[in-house]
Amino acid sequence: MDKYELVEMLEEAQEHMREAIALLQTYVDETDDQYAKTYLVDRLVIMTSADHGFMSHDLNMGDLINRVRFGEDA
Repeated sequence: MDKYELVEMLEEAQEHMREAIALLQTYVDETDDQYAKTYLVDRLVIMTSADHGFMSHDLNMGDLINRVRFGEDA
């Protein structure tokens, strides 16, 4: 795969993660399952992109996409 195809694949995976977060958030809203919010939804939010509002420097999909798009040090 070339860099363009890798970025497209990662962006698609990121979009699937966003869809999963939305579905899980609906579950949390319906059930008030704070354990699921804290240990599943919030962790997925952190892994999906850098603009999540949590204090975390964990690798996320947005950073990974930028590493592929712009090089290892991006």
